[in-house]
Amino acid sequence: MWKNYYFWVGILFSVIFITSILFTFAGIKEIFRTITELNIIYLILASLVYLFSLWFRAERWKILILPLIGKNKRNILSVITVGYMANNILPIRIGEFIRSFYLSVREEISVPATFGTIVIERLADILILCLLLFLSGLFSFIWSKEIFLMIESSISLDGMVLFFLTFSPFLIFILIFLLSFYNQKFIENIISLFTFFLPKRIQNVFLEIYKKFIKGIFVLSNPIIILKVILFSFPVWICEIIVAYIIAEAFDLISYLNSFEELIIAMISFTVISNLAGIIPSTSGGWGPYDFFGALTLHSFGFDPVISASFTVTVHIVLWIPPTIIGIIILWFDKTSIFQLISKSKKISNIIR
Repeated sequence: MWKNYYFWVGILFSVIFITSILFTFAGIKEIFRTITELNIIYLILASLVYLFSLWFRAERWKILILPLIGKNKRNILSVITVGYMANNILPIRIGEFIRSFYLSVREEISVPATFGTIVIERLADILILCLLLFLSGLFSFIWSKEIFLMIESSISLDGMVLFFLTFSPFLIFILIFLLSFYNQKFIENIISLFTFFLPKRIQNVFLEIYKKFIKGIFVLSNPIIILKVILFSFPVWICEIIVAYIIAEAFDLISYLNSFEELIIAMISFTVISNLAGIIPSTSGGWGPYDFFGALTLHSFGFDPVISASFTVTVHIVLWIPPTIIGIIILWFDKTSIFQLISKSKKISNIIR
């Protein structure tokens, strides 16, 4: 792990963004003092709502893997939770590979095929987040032109340009998503081209891994599955928006705005942008990019820098603690070693990468 290039890149980006927060928004003492003044009941309630988000994620993943394994033998929610726990405490998003391996141990399914379904999950998440970003821009324009103009002025962009920018990620993602299913044989030829210098046996290994991987991807050839995955993706993110809203109540953020509608727009924008920032490399748990862009989003709505940073860190903590603790407990009851999962998953990640 210490020799892994992605690990050090993630550390670098996390340090850059965390340092930017401390120098631009608020210091550690200010953030800590603000958080400790909150009513803990709100944090407990938000944590419970987030558990519903994990349940919806498990149900969505079940839609993708059932065509591959038939009826599941074990609880899928526990596998999802362990995967999120691993992502929260381990670098370079190795939790995705741990989730793939952990499911392969509990169910009869190949790891590359499982990883293919996780890729679909992430694509569905990006699709819904881009759509929500577009809707937040649309709602800002319809419900509250004041806040739309404030955001427009804060980033020095024309209103139509801002509106187009909120829609373009959704449109671009749809185009990429459709093109990715255009020609499977073409991709196989590309693999053969880039591995021409390898022995035929090794080339066949790469092609076999790709075919198993694409087996997971191509469960989407069924339009009913596509529809179900999209429908189950909405409550996943609605739960996270509700988490943000509950914590906004703890911070009394509505007192900074003119209406309830503006608060909803702010929470949608915060949830979308902070989570899309997860694309940027970071250390375990996404610390750094999530917090910087979350705080930046709130500040663009006119919130105080200290409140923006403290709110973002609080939401991140609420999203981090439940799956981490529950995931560790699940592995303890399952008598499964996290170190064994890490070792196996590292080998798998090296093969897939």
